[in-house]
Amino acid sequence: MLKLDVARLKRAPGDSARFELLAESLPPLELQGELLEFSGPVKAVLNVANTGSALTVEGEASGRIKLNCSRCLDPFDYPFTVSVQETYTPVPDGGEETVPFSGDVLDITPEVLKSIILSLPMKAVCRMDCLGLCPGCGHNLNEGRCRCEGEDVDPRLSVLKNLIKGRERPE
Repeated sequence: MLKLDVARLKRAPGDSARFELLAESLPPLELQGELLEFSGPVKAVLNVANTGSALTVEGEASGRIKLNCSRCLDPFDYPFTVSVQETYTPVPDGGEETVPFSGDVLDITPEVLKSIILSLPMKAVCRMDCLGLCPGCGHNLNEGRCRCEGEDVDPRLSVLKNLIKGRERPE
């Protein structure tokens, strides 16, 4: 978990502090019905400032998360670095822009996880030249050619195929 001890900072309006945190394990993220696990620790480097009425947290979190390639479906480690910016108020102030907290410890884990989710690509690929899967047999084309006999072309589209190859001329 990513927790900040802000006991001293809470009593010093106008003061700020730098925190470096290392979370050895974070809970898996659930995204579109899939559980995404972290491939190692998550590091956060944060500056926390007491504005008098709130604590502002700004910085970055980085690490690696396991994703499945949207082309070949193989798992791979995706490195991330996300910006973390949040404002914490000691009591709920009714504002949607702040996160309420009590006590002397800020748990910033939910906000970091939210930032990671928002930074993930819509279609993750293991590498830019990933060939994906054969649409006929499902073989991973990154591992070599498949054994499909040939192209299965919808007979309704065969005229278009011939047009593209220049074999048939329209009337």
